[in-house]
Amino acid sequence: MRCLHLTLTTDRGGRRDAILTLIRNLRALGVTCGLVGLRDSPDQVASLHELVDFHAGLEAGPRIGPKAIGDLWRLCRDQRVEVLHVHDAGSQVVASALRCVLPNLRIVMTFHRSLGLDTEGWRNRLRNRVTLPAVAKVITASEERRRYFLGQAPMPPEKVAVIPHGVDLGRFHPDPSRRAWVRATLGCPPETLVAVAIGHFGPEKGLDQILAGMAVALRQLNGRPVHLAVLGAGTPEQERLLRGAGEALLGDRVTFLGFRPDVPAWLQGADLLVHAPRQEAFGLVTIQAMACGIPVVAAAVGGVPEIVADDRTGLLVPPGETDDLGGAIATVLGDDVMRSRLAEGALALARERFDALESARRHVEIYLAALA
Repeated sequence: MRCLHLTLTTDRGGRRDAILTLIRNLRALGVTCGLVGLRDSPDQVASLHELVDFHAGLEAGPRIGPKAIGDLWRLCRDQRVEVLHVHDAGSQVVASALRCVLPNLRIVMTFHRSLGLDTEGWRNRLRNRVTLPAVAKVITASEERRRYFLGQAPMPPEKVAVIPHGVDLGRFHPDPSRRAWVRATLGCPPETLVAVAIGHFGPEKGLDQILAGMAVALRQLNGRPVHLAVLGAGTPEQERLLRGAGEALLGDRVTFLGFRPDVPAWLQGADLLVHAPRQEAFGLVTIQAMACGIPVVAAAVGGVPEIVADDRTGLLVPPGETDDLGGAIATVLGDDVMRSRLAEGALALARERFDALESARRHVEIYLAALA
């Protein structure tokens, strides 16, 4: 089977991580996989050449015109693409246009959005009404997103399936040796309890809420050595505001590490992941943390309650309640026995429900059904 994954851009982020993890595991199952970033330069996508069988960047710009569609048509023809797996609304439109000239092409779409940018408003509804009939199956990562999508888009329920994102258990797994490395990198004593927060600095990821919650937790932990490591980046203005808030609330108890390619190592060496988004379709970082054997304190937003089992793999708190968030952080960090129990539950659930290879197998079933 030959499958091409189509997205507007392969810029770093949760969506890219989910796509690349899926591609790795599809290839392990014998699926030939390509990747196209419609707005990327050829060099930008070429940096991923070891992860895919064929690739292209089309530099289509903000408006995707006939040239980009023609280039993509030739790529699909030359590579004998059977399934076009699209990952955003722009790719959905291009794919439906391609199917007019490649009628044997089957389209599968993953709906990633936590915002209403692809579904709400008359333009989006019109686009979906025109293009969704060409889509054989829509995949969402959570039941919450499936319900949302069916409430917004003209799609029969039987054509919308739920497949949780998978985590690569070969990359994300417990490694106790990382504990010393994390504390040495942060310049903290060996006994320091380290919480990690991961995400871009946009307001929807709620890193400002995590800073406020950590300040509450520090007051409740009565001087116990605790440090917050923040992995992520944002615009210059977002960086200025968030770093200023961190200094004001936590002083030297927080370190901003920027974008890091070694996320598994930071999770393996930490004691807790804190995840408090305002909006979240799934929460890929939560299953990555669980696979590394650390518990999660998270806001019960979007698909997160379908991942984090309260008092089994972590603690859930109401969204936007920083006092509750801080109390949950203090509870987990202040109780070694509880933290160990939650860590064991997190690891077991990640291996049971979120293995990326099993997720890839379920995708293959959908591809085969579409081709049939």
